[in-house]
Amino acid sequence: MNFADDQYNAASSFAYTMIVVDDEPVDDPAEPEPALEVKTPGRRDVAAAKKVDQKPEAQRSHPLDAKGLIKSALDLGLVCSVVNPTGDEGSIAKSVAKASLRADIVSLDWHMNHGDDGELASEIIQEILRGDEAIGGRLRLIAIYTGNKDQGAILEKIADRLNAAEKIAGNVTKTGDVLTNSSGLRIIWREKSMGNEKLANAVSETQLPKELLRAFSELSNGLLSNVALATISSMRDTTHHVLSKFSSELDGPFFHHRALLKNSSDSMDYAVSIVMSALKSEVDKSKVTSKYTTVDAIKRRLSQMPQSPENFTLRYSKKDQEKEFKLHIDDVISIMERGFAAWPDKDKQAAVGRQQDKQASPMPPKDAFSKSFSTLFCDTVETASFSMRQFSFLTNSQSSELSMVHRKALPKLGLGSVIFSDADGGYFLCLQATCDTVRGAGLFFFVPLEVVDSDTPDIVVPHGRNGALINYVGLSVPPKCYTKSQSLDFGVINDAIGHIPICYDEQREIYHVPDANNTDYRWLANLKYKRALRIAQNMSQEISRIGFDEFEPFRKG
Repeated sequence: MNFADDQYNAASSFAYTMIVVDDEPVDDPAEPEPALEVKTPGRRDVAAAKKVDQKPEAQRSHPLDAKGLIKSALDLGLVCSVVNPTGDEGSIAKSVAKASLRADIVSLDWHMNHGDDGELASEIIQEILRGDEAIGGRLRLIAIYTGNKDQGAILEKIADRLNAAEKIAGNVTKTGDVLTNSSGLRIIWREKSMGNEKLANAVSETQLPKELLRAFSELSNGLLSNVALATISSMRDTTHHVLSKFSSELDGPFFHHRALLKNSSDSMDYAVSIVMSALKSEVDKSKVTSKYTTVDAIKRRLSQMPQSPENFTLRYSKKDQEKEFKLHIDDVISIMERGFAAWPDKDKQAAVGRQQDKQASPMPPKDAFSKSFSTLFCDTVETASFSMRQFSFLTNSQSSELSMVHRKALPKLGLGSVIFSDADGGYFLCLQATCDTVRGAGLFFFVPLEVVDSDTPDIVVPHGRNGALINYVGLSVPPKCYTKSQSLDFGVINDAIGHIPICYDEQREIYHVPDANNTDYRWLANLKYKRALRIAQNMSQEISRIGFDEFEPFRKG
């Protein structure tokens, strides 16, 4: 078993639905014509053959064995829908795009509508990507399944049309035999075999579902993405079981709970948290972690990396100079299993069991491993630092300006909100008690945050972009931050709304919230509740420290 198997297993457990658009679906593939009597061709036969060869590729018939395709998909647990666009070309693109929001895999014929050279297929792809953009982006596999052999020209034509289209995020580029962009798109080409088993690399309809599942699994190119697919798949599988727990008899207790709250709008979040808790319980039972995060699973992932097995390079700083130390995959696994404390000291370097180049840097101390371990899996220190901040943001924030979903469901200002002031270039963290964010005069308590360049910031938030990359800003809570705290007035909270809404500015493409004095603040993120609460508690402990005079020579701490 290798990492590709982990990818396929996670993807096949996740993928449920598949849409295939083709203007020549047939219930049964055409039977091969009986062999004719062999004879020497005459001049008329040769001329006729030349005319056939000159028939344009776009006009040739490339029928789809719909019955074989659907049967094969069902055997894999995929619900497959075959759509014939003939006679409905004007609206089919929007219809397929709408359905594709709930579909995992989309396959399109290239020549439809009497040989249109991919016009309809390209229009469908554009509509699908616009729909994906509207919901904030997603992983998306689209396959061109056609009898047209000109793979390169087809993919280049699609890339040109998508890059020229409006309201489609991310520049589409051709890498090898696939098209990709930065938003999770993957477009591939597969040739129809049309019953001819001798066609090299061609795929039959009965092979197509498994082939596309394998291509879909390549969207999940990491261990955590496998965990994400398997976790969501587990939630899907247990959906109806969880639904059965929430019967109508539970409405009474929920209404009772709502009636006792001072601000009844809090009960809406409570209702969702109950459902999520039930889903989490079912996911735990599915043993996702025992399948995809074990030591064996980690080793399979490491084995797939280009530096495996002997060129994992730790890059660390010593006397302001970058040093490199190479490790074998077994040593990397050993560190992850036993921890940094179990790593041998310099005088026990032989225990590592790896011969190092004489010109290589000496074995680094343990603190270098703990600070720079992620460089083993990146090409540069800068790349490792970026990935560390990206991971920190993912684990500490519940929402941010990166989510386009908030354009329709605006975020709320409250405990854990991080905002930025254009006036003084400062970052601020809201530590207002949750109960006071839903009522009152709209005065919110904030503490300042400091920008830090170290690899251990307290908070990481996105703030715009540096070219194509998201600009992740590292922030720290300064010591005695309460001495620099301030109250910002955002006006009286409307009881009908129950919170201070954060607005979206389409022209500037930012989220912002103006205060009562019309000073504008850019909203960047909302921290997870427990993360924000811990910062608030740390601050309260600083404030509540007891100070008194005592005999100085005997003072402790």
